[in-house]
Amino acid sequence: MKAVTTVLLLIVACHAQASQTLRIAVASNFKPTLEALLPLWQAQNDIAITVSSGPSGALTQQILAGAPFGLFLSADAGFPEALYAKDKGAKPVVYARGQLIAACGHNASAAMAALQQANTLALANTRTAPYGQAAAGWLTEHGKHFSAKQVQAGSVAGALQFAVTGNADCALVASSFRQLAPKLHWYPLPHAPVLTQAASVINNSSAAQTFLSFLLSDAAQHFIQQNGYLAAKP
Repeated sequence: MKAVTTVLLLIVACHAQASQTLRIAVASNFKPTLEALLPLWQAQNDIAITVSSGPSGALTQQILAGAPFGLFLSADAGFPEALYAKDKGAKPVVYARGQLIAACGHNASAAMAALQQANTLALANTRTAPYGQAAAGWLTEHGKHFSAKQVQAGSVAGALQFAVTGNADCALVASSFRQLAPKLHWYPLPHAPVLTQAASVINNSSAAQTFLSFLLSDAAQHFIQQNGYLAAKP
């Protein structure tokens, strides 16, 4: 009888794991890479994943308001640190490092020349999107002579869309987007900002901790670097 009970408990436990769904809040720059990683995850795990994407600042506000996310993948370390300080998330862990890059519809010899030729320049929201904040900081230091009119999108993905559609001549976006828009001209920036992207487990989710361990595995890290990121550990 004891053996039968043990088997039944194992079956129930396996079924519970298979029926788990992990909700991930992910910064828009990392969403394409995360979605591309999911087949590798699903080949090894039974936990289903649902993804919600947006600017890290907006996602932070949703978490503070009680949104039922299990894991937060931010585009910086600042927003997860703010959650941790308010006891709304676990201590942040770096999962990737991103870089800012210029994407333009026209050809030029280098980034500075391309940006000087631009009439309009798109960047992500400087209040809620870390890539927008990084772009504004870089422009303050290195773009004083640019005459382009700046337009802000809701997210860094939105800034890329401005350049893809021709609504902006150039955009300052995540270098990981390079493969998403091969028809644009891509220019590495001098003194390009590096964004330390950190993750935080929300509400002590065991499924989130399992996924974060996967994200930090050698196989996942290799894939992340193939998608335009620097290694999590410098």
